[in-house]
Amino acid sequence: MKKNLFAISTLVGTLIATQVLAASGDACLQRNRLQSWKAVDESTMVMTDIQQNRYTVQMKGRCSNLARPAAVLVYRTWQNLSCLQSGDIIAVTAPGLGAVTCSVAGVQAGVPGATASK
Repeated sequence: MKKNLFAISTLVGTLIATQVLAASGDACLQRNRLQSWKAVDESTMVMTDIQQNRYTVQMKGRCSNLARPAAVLVYRTWQNLSCLQSGDIIAVTAPGLGAVTCSVAGVQAGVPGATASK
């Protein structure tokens, strides 16, 4: 009985901690959960995970190939189970153009402008 109570308490604590982190603006998008992405402009993209959660990814400076049609992302430092974070390197290629190396400035839960309506 004590083992079941401990397991349930641990599970509830984990769920509450996860919700508190999500509410505080910390975002954890794991590579193995990434479903799609879309460029907003040359320094911002919105990524969507398999649960349809959306994340705004801001790049350090301009990433020239990011907004081009048929652009492809190549993840240089983002590992499968790690969260995308500031400093991760992403190469962006587009048909007929060379690869451009870009660095992530930050990741936030939600889409651009969504936090302004609170």
